Amino acid sequence: MCILPPMCLFCSRYNHTTHPDERDCEAFVEIPDPIFRGEFDHRNAFPGDAGRRFELDQAMADEYAEVMELKRMIVESR
Repeated sequence: MCILPPMCLFCSRYNHTTHPDERDCEAFVEIPDPIFRGEFDHRNAFPGDAGRRFELDQAMADEYAEVMELKRMIVESR
């Protein structure tokens, strides 16, 4: 099993200052499971997001690209 960080961690809207067990951002008081688990691509509209969607934090662009490449490789290997 391979566990990769959720896309949310690379978003400029994610609240990195809250307690690690909390998962909130500008769009949600608590990020819905389908988004946080990576089952839903939040570059697309999700109910309740008020138009606030994933926006890459440019300071994390290299790390994000690396994670996305790993995800692509995992999908292709299946």
